[in-house]
Amino acid sequence: MLQDIRVRQRDYLIKITQILTQELELEPLLWQVIQMAVDLVGGESGFVALYNESNEWQIQTQLNLTDPELKYIETYLAGLTNMGTHSETSELLSINMLIKRMRSLNLPDIADGIGIPLINHDKLIGAIVVFRGYKVSFTPYEKSILKSFTDQATIAINNSMLYSENLEEKKRLDAIIRAVADGIFVMNISHKVILVNSALQKMLKLENVDIRNLYHDDILKFKSIEDGLLLEEAEMGGWPLSPDSKHTVAGDVYKYQSDQTIPVNVSYTPVMTTDNKRIQNIIALVRDVSKYKEADELKNTFISTISHELKTPVAIIKGYASTLNLDDADWDDDVFKESLNVIEEEADRLTVMINDLLDASRLNSGSLKLYKTDISLPDTCSSVKKHMQNQCGDQEIIIDFPDNYPIVSADEDRIRQVLINLISNAVKYAHEGNITMRGSFDDEWVYVFVIDDGPGLSPEDLVHVFDRFYRSKKTSNSVKGTGLGLFLAKAIIEAHGGKIRVDNRTDTHGAVFTFKLPITNNDNPKRQVIDLS
Repeated sequence: MLQDIRVRQRDYLIKITQILTQELELEPLLWQVIQMAVDLVGGESGFVALYNESNEWQIQTQLNLTDPELKYIETYLAGLTNMGTHSETSELLSINMLIKRMRSLNLPDIADGIGIPLINHDKLIGAIVVFRGYKVSFTPYEKSILKSFTDQATIAINNSMLYSENLEEKKRLDAIIRAVADGIFVMNISHKVILVNSALQKMLKLENVDIRNLYHDDILKFKSIEDGLLLEEAEMGGWPLSPDSKHTVAGDVYKYQSDQTIPVNVSYTPVMTTDNKRIQNIIALVRDVSKYKEADELKNTFISTISHELKTPVAIIKGYASTLNLDDADWDDDVFKESLNVIEEEADRLTVMINDLLDASRLNSGSLKLYKTDISLPDTCSSVKKHMQNQCGDQEIIIDFPDNYPIVSADEDRIRQVLINLISNAVKYAHEGNITMRGSFDDEWVYVFVIDDGPGLSPEDLVHVFDRFYRSKKTSNSVKGTGLGLFLAKAIIEAHGGKIRVDNRTDTHGAVFTFKLPITNNDNPKRQVIDLS
């Protein structure tokens, strides 16, 4: 009879080993461990406690223990914290002391117990404790078979803990990859895609695409190459020559299943095996360089435009001055005065362009200052009208402000600069009709509207009209300008704590530029210097 029991226990132990090697999740594994341990030696209750990195014992799972019993065990285990070095003998003594104390409580369901520490490569990871409700000593065979079971359970628990750590590390890595602003995708040695982050999905329109059957060439289809070699060509040349080598390629790629392209810079990094002899994976970092290309194009356009804009007035001034300085010429007073007026106007144009360039540079360096005083915007608009009316030709500048328009705290010279830029813009693009400067206010803000009767703005211009160096593609060849006037106007208004915007008129054709400024606080000093840095 005893022999049959031992045979069944050995068969059970083999079955247990198979089950333990199949379970990787820690919580269900520990639950199976305590059930099997209790059943293996005919126990009634028990627990598995693990020893964590903070030198603390923690009960992970238990079977048939009451709340008071658990509380007592937890209190005892808490007293074992920071014991220093561990050995199987010392831990077994600690567990036996716990079992002795539990027996001394004369609990009806705990008459005896047995515990074995979980030791993996001389490192304590926990313990298994089994209690019986009847007082019969555990035989040497039961201790031996429980020890064999514990050895198998230790391996399974350690593997499960490593699996959990790897799983958590993978989750952290996935979270980092998905949070990166640049596009990232990971592929195996066959170039089959394993992981794609959301930035790349958005960049290449892959949001609703199942990536599991995609390869590198499905995602990155180059229309043209500006620099570098395709990944396949680089690999044919021997890449990677070392574990730290990277490969970069720049060019235009198609968005997924689309004719639209996007300029990108792609950097490939190999992930090698531990012996650095072969590639496991390849990580591709895809950076959208559209903004950089647009900035370069704007910069090149600006350099070309400003060169032309500066060259024209200089040539006119040089021409008129040379003509007036001819030795054999006898100019009457009208021609002489008209020539001087042209020279003066072109010199003023040069001054405006140079000041705009200086202001843009000061804004970029944070050294542009505002000198704020209490000003009357209707009076400022009247002054701007007198200054600009001669440039308007047949167009009339109309001023429409209510009588009780509030005083504002602002740098009058800078607000004049904003108004002059807005009027000049209207004159350039609206060759007919009138230009109106209108005001309104509420409890917190004053509003100024500059309204023209021109053709209005295209949707593209409405979005970019305040960008630095931006000029409408439709009129860039026929209308003079540097693309800085509206950019500076926006910067000045926002430096005052206000906002500026542009809309097309809804009542008829034309555009409306609107800016608002906060109403003057009477507690403010009469003069303020605001350093925009």
